[in-house]
Amino acid sequence: MLTLFIIIIIVNLELDKYQDYKEKILFGRYITNESISKLKKSYNFSIIGESSNNLPIFSLKRGSGSVKILIWSQMHGNESTSTKALFDCLSFFDKYERDIFSKVTLFVVPILNPDGALNYTRENINNVDLNRDAQSLSQLESYSLRHEYNQFNPDFCFNLHDQRTIYSVKGTKPSVLSFLSPSADIEKSETNSRKDSMRVIASINKKLSLIIPGNISRYKDDFNINCVGDTFQSLNTPTILFESGHIGQDYEREKTREYMCYALIQSIKSIVFKEFVKVNFKDYYLIPENTQHLCDIFLKNVNVIIDNKRSKICINIMFSEVLDIEKKEIKLEPYIDKYGDYSNMSGHLTLDFNTVKKCFDLSSSLVINELMVYVNELRIIQ
Repeated sequence: MLTLFIIIIIVNLELDKYQDYKEKILFGRYITNESISKLKKSYNFSIIGESSNNLPIFSLKRGSGSVKILIWSQMHGNESTSTKALFDCLSFFDKYERDIFSKVTLFVVPILNPDGALNYTRENINNVDLNRDAQSLSQLESYSLRHEYNQFNPDFCFNLHDQRTIYSVKGTKPSVLSFLSPSADIEKSETNSRKDSMRVIASINKKLSLIIPGNISRYKDDFNINCVGDTFQSLNTPTILFESGHIGQDYEREKTREYMCYALIQSIKSIVFKEFVKVNFKDYYLIPENTQHLCDIFLKNVNVIIDNKRSKICINIMFSEVLDIEKKEIKLEPYIDKYGDYSNMSGHLTLDFNTVKKCFDLSSSLVINELMVYVNELRIIQ
C-alpha cells in the first residue's frame, strides 16, 4: 500500500514528464534578461520598471482566478536556479493543468535584479542587497516590487533564492531545498499569515520528502524588518522563502532545479485547492534547521607543513563562482576555506589523501593548484 501511495504522489508531481515540459532554452547558472527574452514566444512579458542601471524589470501574469500569488526571483542576481524552476513550473501548468489558471492569478517577476544577473553579483549595480532594502526602498528595483505588491494585493508571496553549497541537514546530508516562513516581528509570533505559510511549507515537505528524503531543511527565522519576506509577513501576507540548494557534483544545479520545480507546483496546488488548511502548522517545526557542515571538496589525512612543523589535517576547499563574460558562463575557482581538525565536516566530494606522500606547504601561493592536481587524480581512482 505504501509503495502504491508513493507511486501516486510521483505521478501527481509529473516526474515522468519533466523532460517534456522543462524549459530547455534556460540552462546553466548565468540567467539574465537576455536569457528569458528567448521565451517571448511563450510568455507575454510586461515591464514594471527599470533597474538602477536602466535595464527593464520584466513581469508576466498567468491566470485570472481569485487566488493571487506574487512570485519574484533573482533579487540576488547570481541566484538563478529558482528562476529556471519557475519557468519549468509555468510550462507544466500550461501543458498539463491549464484549468488551474481559472482559479489562480500568478504575478511573476522572474528577474528582479537584472543588473546583478548581468554582472553575476548578489547586489545590484549600486552594491545594495535588495533583500535588505524593504523598508528604505532606496533602490528602483525595491520600489518596483513594493509597488506591484501594493497594486496586486496578493494572498501569498513566494520569494525565490539559491543557497550556498555549505548548507546541510542533520549533519552532512546536502540541503537540496530549504524553506522559511519569515517572522513577522521580533518575538517570532505565530501570526495567522505566518501559520498559513508554515502550513504550505509543511505540505510541500510531506510530498517532496518522498522524493528527496532527508534533504529538505528550513532557514532560521531571525527577524529582520529590512528583509522583504519579513516585511510582507508583517503586513499579514503569507510569505514563503524558497531556497534552491546543492547536491553532489551538480554545479549547474539542473537536478536541484527539477526538485524546486516540483516544490513550486505543489505549493501552488496546495494553496489553490486549499490543501494547506488541513495541515497542522506545527508540522513546519518538524523540518530540521539548516546546518553548515559541508564544503565543496573535503580532504582527509593531508600531510602539510604549518609553521615549519609537519602534521596531518583536514582541508576544506570551496569554489568561487567567477563570470566569464565573453563565454557567458560561470567558472569555478577553488580556494582553501578552512583547515585543521574538522571531523564533523564532509564534502560534496570527499577524498582521502592517506596514500599521497607529498607534504604540502600551506604558506605557498601555489598550494591550491598542487592540491587540485591530486584531487583530480584521486577523483578518477576513487
